[in-house]
Amino acid sequence: MDSNRRLLLTRGLCGCALCLVGSHVLGRVLPSSMVPLVEAGYEPVETDERGLWQECDRLEDAISHSNLLIKDAGVNAYVRGVIERLFGANAGDVRTYLVRDPDFNASMFPNGMMLVHTGLMARVRNEAQLAAVLGHEAGHYLRRHSLRQWRDMKAKTAVMSVLALAGAAATGATGNNWYDIANAINSTLLLSVFQFSREMESEADAYGLKLLFENGYTPDAAASVWAQLIEERKASAAARKKRYKDHAASAFSTHPPSEERMEDLAASSRELQGDDGTVSRDAGLERWRAAIAPLRAMLLDEQIKLNDSGASLYLLNSLAADGWDGTLKYYEGEAYRLRDEPGDSARASEAYAAAIQFPDAPAEAWRAHGYAQMKAGNMEEGRRALARYLELSPDAVDAAMVRFSLGR
Repeated sequence: MDSNRRLLLTRGLCGCALCLVGSHVLGRVLPSSMVPLVEAGYEPVETDERGLWQECDRLEDAISHSNLLIKDAGVNAYVRGVIERLFGANAGDVRTYLVRDPDFNASMFPNGMMLVHTGLMARVRNEAQLAAVLGHEAGHYLRRHSLRQWRDMKAKTAVMSVLALAGAAATGATGNNWYDIANAINSTLLLSVFQFSREMESEADAYGLKLLFENGYTPDAAASVWAQLIEERKASAAARKKRYKDHAASAFSTHPPSEERMEDLAASSRELQGDDGTVSRDAGLERWRAAIAPLRAMLLDEQIKLNDSGASLYLLNSLAADGWDGTLKYYEGEAYRLRDEPGDSARASEAYAAAIQFPDAPAEAWRAHGYAQMKAGNMEEGRRALARYLELSPDAVDAAMVRFSLGR
């Protein structure tokens, strides 16, 4: 068994992840019915749970030494603050790792480890949306879903040596192995086990919504996250001239259907806020923008370089619903440049020209604008833009090449 498969097995056992797959109609779980099954300072008592925690601890040790972690102290402290607001007394048992992974995802483990992927951070538009996803993961933790799923799996399958294999995986997990299978699903589980997991996902959704409301966030943030993700998937499919399919149609799926999930969250949100939905709640837009600013260019660059033009352009326009800025406009130009369809060169040039009108325009926008202008024959405008790029980034790795272009 190769290291990725072994680690996949550990991941399947330890973590409850938020992914865009699912099927089968379930009754809506009401936020008011959710109560915690874990108290602050909880430690496992029974043998099987202690074994599960031990394997997750080994996996956490490997992850904690990965070079894919985001080390920015300010962003880590900000996310920690959101977790403390949501988890309350249980926050002291939670350890959070911000992970370089472009997929929309977060995971919660029974030993208190939480992974927050950069793909999630790139997509949420405000603090309330971030809290909606972290609240969902809190629901997995506080309802002890990993343990419940593991026990159900043991009862319904013949996989009795899984923990031993997971131990081998964790002890051999180094570098980026776990990253490669971050969103994988353990295909060995039986249909009845998947059904159990869908029920847990609905519980986690309801619990997360409850935490949003109790802690002063706007509860409709949860449904809006799903609405954005559904539209992004549709835009991606349309750009590839494919028919959109919510891979939730399969019975072998661990999550409720995306649109059904969004509708349930919206209905519960309306009930929490009152029939008219006018209760004033906190979205935390400015706090989120200020906190994520140091990583924003990296987050967008990571997404654009996936070269999924439909998803990239949808994402940029979704974020721009709260206002365009120089960074968004620059990456809009990059999305068109990479797509390279008829007319995209002009579209990219227009985006770069718009980007440099904003005070927060990244230095790279000036470089892109300069080369676009020179290509169009506007040599003096291009030279001025490249000179401005060198003023902003005199030690850039391509500074010598840009100076050569100016010299010519």
